[in-house]
Amino acid sequence: MESELNKKLIAKVLNQIPKNRKLVVYLINVLNISRESAYRRIRGDIPFTVEELITLAIDLGFSIDALFEQERQNHAYYDFTRIENSPDDFFLVMLKKYNDLLERINLAKKVECTMAFNSFPPPFYVGLSHLFKFAYYIWLYQEAGTSRNKSYSEVILPDDAILLQRKLQENMLRGKSLTLILDINIFLYLMKEIQYFYQRKLLTNDELLLLRDDMLHLIDNYEKTAQTGSFGTINAQLYLSSLCVNSNTVYYNCDDKPEPLFWVFTVNPVIIRNERFSAMQLKWLNSLRRQSALITQSNEIMQAEFFFRQRDYVDKYLSIDNFD
Repeated sequence: MESELNKKLIAKVLNQIPKNRKLVVYLINVLNISRESAYRRIRGDIPFTVEELITLAIDLGFSIDALFEQERQNHAYYDFTRIENSPDDFFLVMLKKYNDLLERINLAKKVECTMAFNSFPPPFYVGLSHLFKFAYYIWLYQEAGTSRNKSYSEVILPDDAILLQRKLQENMLRGKSLTLILDINIFLYLMKEIQYFYQRKLLTNDELLLLRDDMLHLIDNYEKTAQTGSFGTINAQLYLSSLCVNSNTVYYNCDDKPEPLFWVFTVNPVIIRNERFSAMQLKWLNSLRRQSALITQSNEIMQAEFFFRQRDYVDKYLSIDNFD
């Protein structure tokens, strides 16, 4: 690493950490290095390693590419948790990252948050135990080929996942506001996934009915949001997209630090901290919002027809009688 880049990194860290916090103490704690090693990096005697650079960027939430020269700005660096553990351990890792993200958002003084979904990530199921377990089951099914014939009843949600589920429920954007853009078939996609496993006889009749009840509660929750403008303690603006939402994406800006998230797998988002890319993603989400219909405390006929249709789908896809 060039000395100039080392100087830029030190300046960035000094600008990001609290004024009353000593730089050397911060580096010792975050990088797990000795005091002498920290001073040598501050003086520029030795450069920061790539791993240390990434650790600092993630901890302080700044963009690595912002440290590079202008001609390198066509590159975007991202945070992507690699799947090196077993699928069940990885699910716990991702729940922890979701919870850390929510805590960071809740601590921020100024927050802007826009989401576009064609499927709900696990945090949106935390109050619905059967759908939350189903999200875990789908993850195992997709990632562990040997488990493709394992029934839903054979899968046990780990105790650590249950604890994280409770933490996520407590931290769900308390007192914040968000714009939520939904694919018009978002509930239908989930119902068809449940139907698929039931038709494969990996779900029992009783399990199907439990998931059906959770699905109805999920629909009720979003209908209440559309009617009141509140999602728990969150102020929410709910939109129905006129276009297909091709993939889940979230743009959030905490205290003027923007970070878009993209979902590659069911539970695993990529986080990009490139400022130009963040601006492009926000522009795209705003464009999608303009081509969507606001149903929060407005468009009452469309709102009623949409939720009536979702309950009709429940009767069609999640009723035992329809499989006899």
